[in-house]
Amino acid sequence: MNRIVKVIPERWTRRGEAAKDKNGRTLVIWGAIPGEKAEVKLVHEGQNQDFGLFEGTPEPSPFRQDIPCDRYSVCGGCPWMHLSAEGQESSHRDVVREKLDEVGLANVALGEWFASPDGLEEFRHVIKVGVGKSDQGSLRVGAWGRRDRRIVPIPNCNVAHPSLTATMRALAHHVRELKLWQYEPETDRGVLRSAILRRSRTSGEILVTLIAGRWVKSITELAEAVSTQVPDVAGFWVHFNDDPGNAIFRPDDEGVIRCRPVLGKETIEEELCGVRYAVGPTDFFQTNPAVAELLYKRVIERLDLTRETSFVDLYCGVGGYALQAAPHVGFAIGVEENQGAVLRARDAAQKNGRNAEFVAGQVLDVLPEIGKRLAGRRPVVTVNPARRGLESGVIEGILELRPRQIAYVSCNPAALARDLAAFAGGGYTIEKVDLFDMFPNTPHVETLTILNSLDEDEGPERAPRRKVVRKK
Repeated sequence: MNRIVKVIPERWTRRGEAAKDKNGRTLVIWGAIPGEKAEVKLVHEGQNQDFGLFEGTPEPSPFRQDIPCDRYSVCGGCPWMHLSAEGQESSHRDVVREKLDEVGLANVALGEWFASPDGLEEFRHVIKVGVGKSDQGSLRVGAWGRRDRRIVPIPNCNVAHPSLTATMRALAHHVRELKLWQYEPETDRGVLRSAILRRSRTSGEILVTLIAGRWVKSITELAEAVSTQVPDVAGFWVHFNDDPGNAIFRPDDEGVIRCRPVLGKETIEEELCGVRYAVGPTDFFQTNPAVAELLYKRVIERLDLTRETSFVDLYCGVGGYALQAAPHVGFAIGVEENQGAVLRARDAAQKNGRNAEFVAGQVLDVLPEIGKRLAGRRPVVTVNPARRGLESGVIEGILELRPRQIAYVSCNPAALARDLAAFAGGGYTIEKVDLFDMFPNTPHVETLTILNSLDEDEGPERAPRRKVVRKK
């Protein structure tokens, strides 16, 4: 192929590429902008889609900017890096608006835009890297490539905090020195699969979690070498996963994601809105803590909370919104399936002096018990699910609680729109949707909206008593 065509893309794809639909086929263009005239090199023809690379334009979009990264096209982790901050905001609004309109929610307004306080560079405090081979067969540590699983070295990643890139470089160097080859599930050979590097914006400490197919003594040598080279590394852990496929974590038969300590601390701490959260090796926590703080504050601002309120935080992670709401309400409870995160949330509640209770389990399984405890009390509920949105049955379980208000936090506009439409059908009005630039340079955006019940029955005034959970 490699011939040049001229097109004007019409829309964004889910992955952040521009697209042009014509005669039942779609042309997907890396580096283009919808509405901008583009000269495109065709590089691949598929069954229903063609793929191309942006080559130039006679009339640049006002949102186009120079790309500050030499790995932009091969890495693919930042598909909107060619857009200015204004262009990224506009595009995020367009995507969210489109998804709401598709499900019949054209009357729902878009609210405020909360930009990343740390800007478009060096904002990431979590990075995931893979271990693999180059075309010449040498060991590599870096990002997974844009169009395949080949490893792309990113030693000077623009969007990661500099101490994380230093840790990544040290890790790559010592992985090669110790010959810790990538693990291959098909042959049960090799050792390492990937690594998660997490930095606390509050303390500067770094926690490294290796994903390995097996244990070898060289893992300890690797941890010692990296932590010596990068003093900010406070802890090193390893999770074992020898399953086929690309999933990072493998829960055991009890549904627990287990890790083995190698050296140093189990957790690092992050402070948001006056609450210190302890984050462990397998816990979920936002990659952009500066934006997370804006989001946490906004959730509390937009909810009607009183000392008589019962507060339910679903998918709460290591404490989430339950710890933020606890001083404002009479009762707060969080639900999280990661048992380690629940233990850390309970510990954080005690250390922060927050009157909050936390339960380990799947949301769908725990909701009936919460419903019994809060029967008739009309709680306020927050949900912050994974990208897939709320699982089958969860919306019905939430509606059984008859919440006065629901705060829905989402990182996927399509899932958000689908679930909001379901809540609207269940008797809730939808307030404006605020947007948070949690993931600059990507099509992903964090959103917050508040839903209000049309049922005016306020329920009883007093919140239930909190169960005391004693440490074993």
